[in-house]
Order: sequence, then structure tokens, then C-alpha cells
Amino acid sequence: MTIQYQDIETGAAFDITELVSAAKWTTVRRGSPAKLELTVLDTPDVTWTLGGIVTYLEDGAGRFYGYVFRISRSQEGTVEITAYDQTRYLKNQDTYVFQDLRADEILRQIAEDYALQVGELPNTGAPIASLVADRKALFDIVLEALDRTLTGGGAMFYLWDDFGTLQLSQVALPKELPVVGEGSLATGFTHERSIDGETYDRVEMVREDEESGRRQVYAAQDDEAITRWGVLKLQEDADEGLAPEEIRARCQELLDFYDRPEETLSLSALALPGLRAGQVIFCDLPGSGIQQAFLVEEAAQDLMEETMELKVKVV
Repeated sequence: MTIQYQDIETGAAFDITELVSAAKWTTVRRGSPAKLELTVLDTPDVTWTLGGIVTYLEDGAGRFYGYVFRISRSQEGTVEITAYDQTRYLKNQDTYVFQDLRADEILRQIAEDYALQVGELPNTGAPIASLVADRKALFDIVLEALDRTLTGGGAMFYLWDDFGTLQLSQVALPKELPVVGEGSLATGFTHERSIDGETYDRVEMVREDEESGRRQVYAAQDDEAITRWGVLKLQEDADEGLAPEEIRARCQELLDFYDRPEETLSLSALALPGLRAGQVIFCDLPGSGIQQAFLVEEAAQDLMEETMELKVKVV
């Protein structure tokens, strides 16, 4: 492990690895920037500045490139540092109207507007007919574009920062999955099934008819699930320009995606270097009947203790 810091006011750069007594690297798949939290020996040789650059490398591979957002000193002679990668700037709010653009094109336009560095983005598929965002967080705009790519029949992508460049990567099952489980890294777990989150058994899409002044509601529902769970409804506005049959098809696509309980797993384990949110692991817990692939929703790695806490869900 190597942790480096650069003072943006003086340009001075430091290898602070030996000064670090605690380090936690956290990644979240949706809506939150990657974060590096450090406890560092306070020394006059290193002057900490807000906006300073912090990097974390493992075996020469860049894992985190971010900027200092918080500096806290204590009487114990230590400095607490919190740094975020550049997706932190996607918490800014703005207003956009996008028409006939793919999710990758939407992200690239936002990045250009905010001077964010972008890598080689994949083509995410069919353009989104219309996406209107009024004073919304940039994160939410991009995530909505990715959600609509997925529910429109495309692939699942996640947004992340690859050591200083924004990336979109497809959630995929590699040939060899990292295994976390009984006798293989895991030290504890909690398994949960729930319909209290993003589970819906009725989907409605609404369009305002400007000529008649009436609202047209298109719907798809699972009668059997409603009998079991009651009505769990998702309602969205229909895109302008879509024909009625296209709106009905989108209702069914959303229902197919959301009409199921959410299955999540929290794991305590020995660290897997480089594992981050958005990747897929295989959870092998035969004593609890869990032996399948899970998508990592959140990964918090203690870099000094070489342990990790994971929140994962069924792919």
C-alpha cells in the first residue's frame, strides 16, 4: 500500500504511507463518491490544504485519486483527513433537457460542463427520447439515464472514477468470480429479503393530454403479487414522443425488473485488494443455503487491518 499527498498551494508532494495509522477506503455503487478516510501523524513537514490531492495505490495499481474535503486536528497529534474522488462534484445541482442522447453522451456533456475528466466511455445503447431535470443533482441525472437504459432493455452500467477519470462499466459476470464465504475470507454475515425498498407489483406511466387536459394512465401489474403483498406502485411520467404501445411495453419492462423481493447480504471478511462497489462476487455460504453471485453495492475496506465490510445484493 502506498498513500501520497500533494499540496496544491505549493505543489509539494509527499509519500505519507509511514505517517498513516488508519485508512478506510469506501466505494458505493449508486449516488455517493468514493471516499478515503485517513488518520495521519501531524508533522510540520506536511501542510494539509483543502483541495489537496490524495492517492492510494496497491501493488502499483491506482485505486483512489481524490481531493481533500475535510481536515480535522486533535490534541493527540494526529490529523483526520477525508478525501473524495471527482464524482463528489456530481452532487452539484443543475437543470438540463436532453433529447435523443445515450447515457454515456449525457455523462460526457455534464463532465464537459463541469471540467471533469472522462475516460473512454462505452456506448450504452439506444438513445433516451427525453430526459428533463430541473435543479437536480448531477448524480441523480446520470443515474436516471442509466436506470432508463437498463429498464429499456439495455445493460446495467455503474458510474465510477478510475484513478482520476470518470468511467461507465457494465455489470458483468466474469469467468472467474472472487469467492467470499465460509472457509474463504468471510467472518460474519447478515442475510435479508425485503419488499420494503424498490419492489413494485404495479407500474403506471402518466401522460398529460394537452388537447383534452386529461391524464392518460398506462399500467402493468402482477395480480398474484398484489394478492400476496398488496399494491406496491411505481408511477413515472411517460416520455414525450412515445406511442401508446411503446409506453405499455415500458410499463411491462419496469414491472419485470422490479416485481421481486430485494435480497441483500452484509458481509464481514478479510480484504480482497481492489474490490469495489459495482463488481460481482460469488458468495459461498452453504450452511445458510446461499451459493450464488451477488453485486457489490457498498465496500468499505480497512487498509491497515486488511478487512472489509460489504453490502451486496442479488445480481
